Amino acid sequence: MAQAERERLRVLMFPWLAHGHINPYLELATRLTTTSSSQIDVVVHLVSTPVNLAAVAHRRTDRISLIELHLPELPGLPPALHTTKHLPPRLMPALKRACDLAAPAFGALLDELSPDVVLYDFIQPWAPLEAAARGVPAVHFSTCSAAATAFFLHFLDAGGGGGSRGAFPFEAISLGGAEEDARYTMLTCRDDGTALLPEGERLPLSFARSSEFVAVKTCVEIESKYMDYLSKLVGKEIIPCGPLLVDSGDVSAGSEADGVMRWLDGQEPGSVVLVSFGSEYFMTEKQLAEMARGLELSGAAFVWVVRFPQQSPDGDEDDHGAAAARAMPPGFAPARGLVVEGWAPQRRVLSHRSCGAFLTHCGWSSVMESMSAGVPMVALPLHIDQPVGANLAAELGVAARVRQERFGEFEAEEVARAVRAVMRGGEALRRRATELREVVARRDAECDEQIGALLHRMARLCGKGTGRAAQLGH
Repeated sequence: MAQAERERLRVLMFPWLAHGHINPYLELATRLTTTSSSQIDVVVHLVSTPVNLAAVAHRRTDRISLIELHLPELPGLPPALHTTKHLPPRLMPALKRACDLAAPAFGALLDELSPDVVLYDFIQPWAPLEAAARGVPAVHFSTCSAAATAFFLHFLDAGGGGGSRGAFPFEAISLGGAEEDARYTMLTCRDDGTALLPEGERLPLSFARSSEFVAVKTCVEIESKYMDYLSKLVGKEIIPCGPLLVDSGDVSAGSEADGVMRWLDGQEPGSVVLVSFGSEYFMTEKQLAEMARGLELSGAAFVWVVRFPQQSPDGDEDDHGAAAARAMPPGFAPARGLVVEGWAPQRRVLSHRSCGAFLTHCGWSSVMESMSAGVPMVALPLHIDQPVGANLAAELGVAARVRQERFGEFEAEEVARAVRAVMRGGEALRRRATELREVVARRDAECDEQIGALLHRMARLCGKGTGRAAQLGH
């Protein structure tokens, strides 16, 4: 009888068009629809482009539907590139523009689906406006760390300015003082002249337009002081959702991923470095060459996950104006390493007994996954929020840094030095990583309380969960 009286909450999720954002949203959807801590039934509509949804079709359930959003086709940006995966970096502004131009189509989906609440990403600060026009509350869900978000918001305002608040109050996170931090923020948020919305306004507007609170992929035990400062900056409560670790999925026999795991089985405990720089960064030929030589100089065994952009007839350029590499350096044939192109089961590799370190760009999901496995990091941040993530990991005592003159400019000898420091003498890092593994893994496994708190707050926004459903809990 009680089951029949449970209220239903319809949640529409709209992550940015990157799998690094889509996956945490989908993991949150899974946990919202399966939590046992509420008297509310949740159904989720996750909105993205067809090319993105095709890659996550296996995540569809009877409570999670995948809804296609069709972007307008812009010159050089066909539907196959309506995703950041394999997107040449020079086309990122065009993808953002196409997404912004899809606001009316998104509004039509709201009319069709009639959700009770919307969860949206910071690249789309117009999404809450579309929702508000239909009387639907909208909440910003951040897949970035509270530290990085607070760092950038400290130097930004809704008008795109920065620096008026002075130095960032947490020196360990600073990139080199107030002037350098403000300069980096402005560089990260620079426009190419074609944007419908200035880059420096997206994040502040997304927070300003969030209904009453903001949800963040984080743990109180890891980021308490940064959550408090972020709350102070935006004048809203910060609701932590936990690490939201995504399972790597089944490794089918005979697959390339299975080959990786079998190779690891033959290595000594703690002897292998996992090397990966995320799904959205494509190294230049020089970076690949320095990394290859650095790994060989380190003397460590490694699994290196590399990615290359899709071919384009007019050439691709990264953020530094250099052509993205198309292949591994000529003659590179490591005696102690395994090179995997495209994808590897990252969480499974990190949890394998042979994995002793993670050479990473320090994207937030990678930092959380490394901590959950108790694996210390060799931090090599390359752009956007990664330098802050690297500094946070170092502050927590679980990362050593690769020295760089500028982000993305590193030498083979520095890579080798940092890898050797962690693999041969990183006892303190390893002890601290083991301590944080208990915290992060426990928070992820015992997530009902955090997810229940978020669900309760979303239900309150739309007047649910306070009447008959609440009485059923007595």
